Amino acid sequence: MPHCLMPWRCQGWEMGWRSPCLALVAVLILGPGPSWLCLQCDPNFALRFASYAPHLSRKSWGLGDVPAAGRRLRGWAQDTLAELNLGVPAEIPMEKLQAIATVVYGKLDTLFKGNTYKPGVLPEILRSIFEEQVKLLRNAIIESRVKCERHCGIKQYEAVSCVTCNTTKPACFGYNCESSEDWEDALKGLYEYIYSLTTNPGEWSMALKQLPGFSHCTSTRPENLNFTSIESTLSKNWLNLMALKELEGETPVLQLLAPIC
Repeated sequence: MPHCLMPWRCQGWEMGWRSPCLALVAVLILGPGPSWLCLQCDPNFALRFASYAPHLSRKSWGLGDVPAAGRRLRGWAQDTLAELNLGVPAEIPMEKLQAIATVVYGKLDTLFKGNTYKPGVLPEILRSIFEEQVKLLRNAIIESRVKCERHCGIKQYEAVSCVTCNTTKPACFGYNCESSEDWEDALKGLYEYIYSLTTNPGEWSMALKQLPGFSHCTSTRPENLNFTSIESTLSKNWLNLMALKELEGETPVLQLLAPIC
């Protein structure tokens, strides 16, 4: 990566930054090599957050407000993942992430273009925007997972990992199968998916745990799985769901049994 110690010599920086000097500001504010956590996976994150910092000193009369606001901005990415506190991998479709980013940037733009605030107001507004962002991200991640699980059998969708910002394909297993034939096909697809995960035992075990319902499994090879028990438990879940669906007329919410691996 170019060092950019002399701003006037950074015009050829081919890293996607529209302004090389603002890119350097982003590094100074966000820290070198920050871990990528949800909103920071948006391509515009670093530049947008770097643009807010120069306005901090003119935005509050409170002596402690500017340092508090600066800490909030610097810790935005890391604090986001901590606050999400999800029981599923933090993976979100990019279009949902960018929609949330647009909302957050709009609120922050308005905040930093406004008048100087009375003591205590600036940090409080920042906290409110941060918490709203966490709620939006959490809902989007869970809704995407739930939507995936409304299918019959294994389903995958395009997403981005909030931890690495790499493109991922989260997998889920849905029980919305209308017939026993569909259910048998769903189980067959599940087994094929499990066997196709990877040939590396350590990576295979981690990949299996990403599949909802299998997070407790300790097997390191597909040959060690108790497929008889898995099929029995999953079939009980399916039969219970179908029975409730007949009574309620729609896909019910049911506490699913976890298979013994």
